[in-house]
Amino acid sequence: MRKLLFTCLATILCTMVQAQQLPHYSQYMLNGFLVNPAVAGSENYVDVKMGWRNQWTGLEGAPESMYLTAHLPLNKTDNRATASSFPSRWQNGRKALYEEYRKKDFHREQGHHGAGLTVQLDKAGVLKRSDAGLTYAYHLPVSRSLKLAGGFSAGVSVYKVDQSRLKLTDPNDPTYTSGYHDRVQPNITVGTLLYSKRYYVGATAAQLFQDELALEENQGNDVDRAQAHYALTGGYKVVLSPAVSLLPSTLIKYVPSAPVAADVNLKVLYRDFLWAGASYRKR
Repeated sequence: MRKLLFTCLATILCTMVQAQQLPHYSQYMLNGFLVNPAVAGSENYVDVKMGWRNQWTGLEGAPESMYLTAHLPLNKTDNRATASSFPSRWQNGRKALYEEYRKKDFHREQGHHGAGLTVQLDKAGVLKRSDAGLTYAYHLPVSRSLKLAGGFSAGVSVYKVDQSRLKLTDPNDPTYTSGYHDRVQPNITVGTLLYSKRYYVGATAAQLFQDELALEENQGNDVDRAQAHYALTGGYKVVLSPAVSLLPSTLIKYVPSAPVAADVNLKVLYRDFLWAGASYRKR
């Protein structure tokens, strides 16, 4: 009977691994680097962000996700950034920014590099996943106003079962003591980004190593393997006046074993320091 219960628990965990492989952050528009490694170095400053998400508050074992990201440009000689960038202090006021968006006579600059790091923690029930990775990107001007970036992130993912939270009738059951073990997997993410000060379009392929994820012995079917995650992003900045601008954006995610998920967001910015927005997600 205990072995049957243990097998049922293992099946539930494997289902969680399949369905909850990568965390989803609703505020993707605030941290494009978390979605696409090609964003590394696109800003005119060192970008450091932290985030936390807790779903189904009040329910024990509810999914919880946290992250810390940082990236910076290297050898960047121009002040161009993406449509979602925070304003730079090099601009002489909001009126100058407004005029800059209206101009089409950009000078072509040399390419530059970007580097960054990402640390993430994702928990659901007794299952934990920790990720750490380093990122490199190269940004190449393709016209007077456009840049094309390509980037990749390489790191590791560590899967664990919090056995202290498992409640079994007999903790000495050999099925339990010899069953679960931690698993360490390599993790590669690649991405590309075409951007200007007005708009951006990006594509990402994450978790390219489709290794076995089973946390117990004698499991090797496709259900227990890592699944590649694909994403498309896009946004367009509409400057209404020196004080007000709009940024509609979208994120479309595809996993071969799951339905396509799409997020649509509209962000309104006022005088470079205040913004409000609304999002809609369809699964």
